[in-house]
Amino acid sequence: MPSRVVLIVDEDDGVRAAVRRCLADRQLACREASTAREALKSAFEDPPDLILLDLVLPDQSGLGLCRTVRESAALARTPIVVLTSRTTEIDRVLAFESGVDDFLAKPFYPPELGARISAVLRGFAGHSSEPAPTPMRPPRAAIQIDARGGGVIVEGRRVDLTPRELELLAVLIDQAGRVVRRNQLIDRLWRRNAPHSERAIDAHVKSIRRKLGPARAYLETVRGVGYRLSGSAIAAPPDEGFTKT
Repeated sequence: MPSRVVLIVDEDDGVRAAVRRCLADRQLACREASTAREALKSAFEDPPDLILLDLVLPDQSGLGLCRTVRESAALARTPIVVLTSRTTEIDRVLAFESGVDDFLAKPFYPPELGARISAVLRGFAGHSSEPAPTPMRPPRAAIQIDARGGGVIVEGRRVDLTPRELELLAVLIDQAGRVVRRNQLIDRLWRRNAPHSERAIDAHVKSIRRKLGPARAYLETVRGVGYRLSGSAIAAPPDEGFTKT
């Protein structure tokens, strides 16, 4: 029995059928919706493990659907992958700013689609279930990764990030105090998959900063190079399930 469920949101019956066949090879179950309204009804009634959506829907833009999902307490951490024929740089940037975790172009190559979805699901599962090693830094920092819960603790307040945002922040935490170049972040987050714009990284960082609130000051931009997280921001409290990785 497939253990993971992907909600396919696309008005094209043929695209949904092709995606369904592709994911069946990876033992992923599928549910389908042709409109944003149908998708939200399905997702709220039975949250999927991942949402795959087009940016063009008959009743609402895919970006609007992304934002609704990210603003929902019940669905905020659900991975979102975009599959669309709208593939300009601004489309990609706006998608990442809206909280998507990966972006693929139509027409798609089925093995790549399956691999990318599996990779996003693996990353999400890893953040939510990995055991936490013993903390190695002093206590009472502003920003802590909750490896068990898959979120971030910012000055005692829980902040929910998307899986991609959480992975990006984890890289910066791992390199706290050092400048991490944008191309290094691209290589780490997307590895050898299709190239992604550095502006996509900027969009993720912008979203992370917004969610960090006052602690956003710890996340510094090094103009023309990349980003640095202040070393003074990072630690894990004793006797808790938090870790920097």
